[in-house]
Amino acid sequence: MTTQMHPVNSAVQALVSMMEDCGISESPVLLTPDYDLSRCAYENGVPIKVVFGGRSAVFVADEIISATTRASFMNNARLNKVSQRAAAAGISNAVTGFLCTSRRLHACEKEEHAACRAELSRKIQGKKIYCCGDMADARKLAGNSLVDRPEDADIILVTGDGLTRDDAVLLSEIPAEKLLYLGPSTVGTANLLHCEHFCPFGRANLQTSEE
Repeated sequence: MTTQMHPVNSAVQALVSMMEDCGISESPVLLTPDYDLSRCAYENGVPIKVVFGGRSAVFVADEIISATTRASFMNNARLNKVSQRAAAAGISNAVTGFLCTSRRLHACEKEEHAACRAELSRKIQGKKIYCCGDMADARKLAGNSLVDRPEDADIILVTGDGLTRDDAVLLSEIPAEKLLYLGPSTVGTANLLHCEHFCPFGRANLQTSEE
């Protein structure tokens, strides 16, 4: 039986090819915890600021990640640990931002959370929902529409903490059209795997908001 690849590994595989084509795989990348960064309504954890080529992005991780490395570290890396997947997903966010294929690289301001929740509520209304990740706010919005098995869902919501777990390998068996990645932490992976990404008020950088 064929072993499914973890979605973070699949995204990294696609990104490494892009970086090699652009000649940027050996460029440095800086990961530092930054507790002053705005928080997404659906994410909990340590905000890790990732800077690549002057472009910054965020990944909210379960633990502190602080490193100066090169994007090429992901090439052929097994990424067996949650922290390694979080670092790789964060780098994917920053690199796809640098390449201008991802735009929602940072969370919106807290004042926009209510509007975001309302928009997500409309999007999932009448659908059976499975949550891959904690996302207490999204679970509350789904209410009685939550199901216990991904195969029973119309839409599978994915946040950064869910994406980096070992059991997220199940996402590789799900049709892309059923997956909805939430928040800035998942933007690079969603982009690289050609899945829908939901972050309507997310910012392209730390100063401005882009539609």
